[in-house]
Amino acid sequence: MIDVVFLLLIFFMLINSFGATQVLRFTTPAGERKSEQQDFALTPVIIRSDGAMLIDGAPVAENALLEEMKKIKNRAAEVTILISVEPGATIQPLIRVVEAARIAGLKNVSMKKTEDSGSFLDQDNAGGGE
Repeated sequence: MIDVVFLLLIFFMLINSFGATQVLRFTTPAGERKSEQQDFALTPVIIRSDGAMLIDGAPVAENALLEEMKKIKNRAAEVTILISVEPGATIQPLIRVVEAARIAGLKNVSMKKTEDSGSFLDQDNAGGGE
């Protein structure tokens, strides 16, 4: 019996990872809310299945992503980024966009499915948006 316990102990010690894991942290809202500020901007970010990133419909290179996020932050007092990921896209571009937004100081990040975000942006533009 002691041999079995000893072998299990060795087994669990070998499969356990003792290194520190990295975590991507961002807060999610409890529910939808309306902006109380008049100076508000909604910026769509699309991540394509081939890894390309589009901000406001214009392609953005990975090395220029942080600078673009800083420009977006200066557009209005309250800026929300609407990230839309196409089916088949990898997770790494999404992580890069969220990290660049966090580093640039953007706090409002929303994620929608591709088909949902298209209809959402159409409604926003029909309501007298930019």
